[in-house]
Amino acid sequence: MITKDATITSKGQVTIPKEIRERLELDSGTEVEFVLDSGELAVKRKQSTMDELRALRDRLSHREVDVDEMRRESNRAWADHLERQ
Repeated sequence: MITKDATITSKGQVTIPKEIRERLELDSGTEVEFVLDSGELAVKRKQSTMDELRALRDRLSHREVDVDEMRRESNRAWADHLERQ
């Protein structure tokens, strides 16, 4: 665990301490996301959409998935959404 202090500027900016940037491999231009959960704030390297989809695929790969049923459910949900508009 690393604990470092930082100060928020008048513009709401904060510098991520060097040791943490190095550990997370955060370079200039790296996108991050802030996650607020139950009063706790986390800063994480933002994953690309493709990386997120690959991770989801890997988590679900051991499950049997009926793609046709997923399509039918998706189509039903979309049709319901359109009717409510």
